[in-house]
Amino acid sequence: MLENATEWMTDFSDIESKFSFRTSEEPEDDLCYIVPGQPETIKECNFNPDTKTFIVIHGWTVTGMFESWVPKLVSALYDREPTANVIVVDWLSRAQQHYPTSAAYTKLVGRDVAKFVNWLQGEIGYPWEKLHLLGYSLGAHVAGIAGLLTKHKVNRITGMDPAGPSFEYADAQSTLSPDDALFVDVLHTNTRGSPDRSIGIQRPVGHIDIYPNGGTFQPGCGLQNTVLMVATTGLRNMDQIVKCSHERSIHLFIDSLLNQEQESLAYSCNSKDTFNKGMCLSCRKNRCNKVGYGVNKIRTRRSSKMYMKTRDVMPYKVFHYQVKVHFFGKTKLSYTDQPMKISLYGIHGEKENIPYVMPALNTNSTVSFLLTTDADIGELLMVKLFWEKDTLISWPWRSPDTFHIRKIRIKSGETQSKIIFSAKDGEFSYLSRGGEAAVFVKDKEAQSSRKNQSFTGLLVAALEKEIFTNELFDNFLEDLRDLSDINKANVKFSLRNPSQPDDDVCYIVRGKPETLNICDFKNTSKTFLVIHGWTVSGLFESWVEKLVAALYNREKDANVIVVDWLDTAQNHYVVAAQNTKTVGQEVGLFIDWLEESTNVPLEKLHLIGYSLGAHVAGFAGSHATNKVGRITGLDPAGPDFEGAHAHGRLSPDDAHFVDVLHTFTRGSLGLSIGIEQPVGHVDIYPNGGSFQPGCNLRGALEKIASYGILALNNAIRCEHERSVHLFIDSLLNEEEASRAYSCGSNDMFDRGMCLQCRKNRCNTIGYNVSKVRKARSAKMFTKTRGSMPFRVFHYQLKINFHGEINQLAMEPALTVSLYGTNGEAEDLKLNIQEKITANKTYSFLVVTEKDVGDLLMLKFRLEESTSPLLNLLSSWWYGDSANSGAQVHKIRVRAGETQKKMVLCLKDPQMGSLAQDVVFVKCKEPWKSLSKRLKLKS
Repeated sequence: MLENATEWMTDFSDIESKFSFRTSEEPEDDLCYIVPGQPETIKECNFNPDTKTFIVIHGWTVTGMFESWVPKLVSALYDREPTANVIVVDWLSRAQQHYPTSAAYTKLVGRDVAKFVNWLQGEIGYPWEKLHLLGYSLGAHVAGIAGLLTKHKVNRITGMDPAGPSFEYADAQSTLSPDDALFVDVLHTNTRGSPDRSIGIQRPVGHIDIYPNGGTFQPGCGLQNTVLMVATTGLRNMDQIVKCSHERSIHLFIDSLLNQEQESLAYSCNSKDTFNKGMCLSCRKNRCNKVGYGVNKIRTRRSSKMYMKTRDVMPYKVFHYQVKVHFFGKTKLSYTDQPMKISLYGIHGEKENIPYVMPALNTNSTVSFLLTTDADIGELLMVKLFWEKDTLISWPWRSPDTFHIRKIRIKSGETQSKIIFSAKDGEFSYLSRGGEAAVFVKDKEAQSSRKNQSFTGLLVAALEKEIFTNELFDNFLEDLRDLSDINKANVKFSLRNPSQPDDDVCYIVRGKPETLNICDFKNTSKTFLVIHGWTVSGLFESWVEKLVAALYNREKDANVIVVDWLDTAQNHYVVAAQNTKTVGQEVGLFIDWLEESTNVPLEKLHLIGYSLGAHVAGFAGSHATNKVGRITGLDPAGPDFEGAHAHGRLSPDDAHFVDVLHTFTRGSLGLSIGIEQPVGHVDIYPNGGSFQPGCNLRGALEKIASYGILALNNAIRCEHERSVHLFIDSLLNEEEASRAYSCGSNDMFDRGMCLQCRKNRCNTIGYNVSKVRKARSAKMFTKTRGSMPFRVFHYQLKINFHGEINQLAMEPALTVSLYGTNGEAEDLKLNIQEKITANKTYSFLVVTEKDVGDLLMLKFRLEESTSPLLNLLSSWWYGDSANSGAQVHKIRVRAGETQKKMVLCLKDPQMGSLAQDVVFVKCKEPWKSLSKRLKLKS
């Protein structure tokens, strides 16, 4: 018996495994063995202590001999790392037993390997970070057990289709697991069948687990292929009927060593079915990875399941594409398992007649599916879609069934590019069963439909003239009314997760409670429903993932569900607007089902809708059986909603609390992009709700004239979408939350007359808004910066001008500079809304982008008129002392953010003239206190 628990490490008498040092010249021969306890064998075998060491561990064997893949892997390792050490672990005597016996031996073989590695490290001080164990089938579990028993963790273990039987339900100490090395990557290639009968283990057992071709049938390994090979090469290859897919894991790794320039990519995804729909081809935040030797060593708390497709022979790399098609139709059509052929044409070549069986094909539905090509055809230029006949019988008197397709959207996994293809001829291309192929070409911004062009021209005219009237658009809108006949809205509910805020990896389906568990819905956490607006492209805009990420940043345990109604939202605006009620009803039904299925408290439900999505949120709230906690409207859409009754738009009755941000309300009531009227309990109008800092509308208008509707989308988005970014800002910059102030009008606010916080007259903007519910909507105003963080600091200046003032000359530019305990803000221009006259008090609003702290000093300057003619007339009429009579003695200041009031007096009473810089400092004796004392004395 060993004296203590660690003495076994130095007892080499029971080691049965042999450690063959293979060479690049003779990779198939065992010419030299390194023997634990015999240090001279290290030198005899020419072991290089300064380079990497690979330890290759075979699996179960029927023949008792090394399989042909062993020398191939040894050669490939030397090809990639010429100076490395490659050691093959020979445990053939134990591996050739009945499978259950050999499976049980993996623990003893793992001990042998651990003893060898510990001895090697202790004997020559070999670095642990240079050790890489590669195990196939049972050998993968041997590598895991060895890694568990070494003194320190080895750098990396690669498991090549770890064996399933006897290990699928075993504990981590008996199998390969992420704890066995600093990094564990696994390839699963033969996981079909029930878990207890699967040749390869089905569950993830590494930091990264890759399932090529779903981890089941590998291309070229079908029964027909393997039987043909046995017939050709003899019965010695009979085991290939089982081994072909199992052993593919090794050949994929060998491929990654030999074909470095053609490394395959795998993509993180929740399931094989979702991957086969092409919905996981994202590389953001480590969501894709190289396969095999060059894998990026990403270690996460949970195993990352990744998927890919391959060719049937080396090199195995293919190119992945997600294809999204929306099928329109005049009549209701519904089919299953329809055979299609898709042809892709690129700048480097083409791939024609790629077969695909469409599981479901319905009118007014969007289908997403995965296509692969075995060659790089370059940037795509054209797509053809052909619907095959599925019957040998044709009926000449029957018209073929036809779908209308406007656009095809394709995302490339390898390049991460997204391309929109439009019908080659006309607005739609027509797809008929057995008919001609529908042809689509790469979309051009200038290629928009006649009606969209009309819409562009009208809206540009309205923007330039600042006139938004119903009359301007009536004729155009009437042309679109006939397009509003949409069947049932196709609404999906994607539960995004913090690590993949831009990917729809899991959908919650109303009526299917199992999807709540699959998507990991948390019953007791806050739930946000994010609802997008109208879209020209038919794709989610970039703000969606940013908002999702910001919500998770603020509420880490929350559920963030993105409501996908893109199929309806990508129609003409009027069509999409008229269907917001239908979409809202669907969302309302989802809320009722969610409440019933999970008992989630509705006060924890927060709907956030942008543009048309804000009205969708309102309709959802009004159709839900019980009131939701909160709705936030982000610049609710104006056209078709301005002036509508409360039941026809977002309104305060739709939730317990409704807050709204208005950022693009230019023009008169009628057709501003964002709704101008208040529609919530609290309605906030940043920068008056019109021009937003940093949005160059004039430059955008020029692009619209040149490029059409897509440029229009970019033009209106800056100011319209600012509402979204203000809300995101409130989530990310809690310590720099902006403040808004209740006011009767924007003009009054611009005069600084509304910086009061008493009786709920100010509020925080965005997520942390105080939920104040009044009988009437509270209109609030604020100023912002041009970029995030948007917060500014508001000051009211009250100035009384004394003396005789030249009326003609007093159209001046007044500037002030503020100096405080934290810094200064210089040369701030005052907004003068009327002529300045003598002996009258004026109020001005001043904002600073930084907190200057408590005010200590203020500099006041009146600059000369910019008009030379005005200056000449003033000098001729009044002489050189035109403005010498204008004086200011005190300035009263209120800080909006701190609510502090102060009086600033002339630093030098002799310097009160506005003809020069005038300095004001805090008065030694405030005016009110002085007057009170004078009264007391009298």
